[in-house]
Amino acid sequence: MKPQPQARRRVLATLLSAGAAGLWAPTALAQRLSPRIDPTRALREMRIHKVPELGLEIWLENQPPWAGALITEKGRPIFTAQSPDAYHPPSAMTFATWPGEAVPQAQMSTLALTAIRSAATNFGLNAGQARGVAVLPAQYGVLQGSEGEFAGYAQGVDMDVRVFVGRQGERFPLALSIYTLRGKMPHLEEVVRRCWGSIAYLS
Repeated sequence: MKPQPQARRRVLATLLSAGAAGLWAPTALAQRLSPRIDPTRALREMRIHKVPELGLEIWLENQPPWAGALITEKGRPIFTAQSPDAYHPPSAMTFATWPGEAVPQAQMSTLALTAIRSAATNFGLNAGQARGVAVLPAQYGVLQGSEGEFAGYAQGVDMDVRVFVGRQGERFPLALSIYTLRGKMPHLEEVVRRCWGSIAYLS
């Protein structure tokens, strides 16, 4: 029997509060140049979160407002965002950075591949399935890097997950994820475009 919407939302909340940082182990860090990104499109009202712990300015939807919060997992700050109760499909995002990491450009694709496969195993894929996740070039606003999208599950709920690892120029790397109910990721393309495409470094 499929979990009811409230149960599904509790799963998303649990992943945010307890498991989000597990997607981005420091050891894992190291162009599908997306046609979804159109910088000429106007933005609706958004809320801007300046997060010095991550060195980022993060934009979240404000119509209706998404909830954003900074949590700490194993000493690492993670910014989380969750769709409001009335929103469909229930969805969540995580934002992580490594401000002290100087990663040569030649190593970025390998590090992104490792991080995305690690995220896939955290969402229930076995090692072979994780190796099968296609990792392609991607761009969101000023960020360039690699992303993978896969079907996973958590606590009995089928989910779709997208993970992006990249950076602006030679700046420190970041890792972004968004996850929602299975089959619902296409509904979030505009959210991803507006949020990830608006991320900026604070300095």
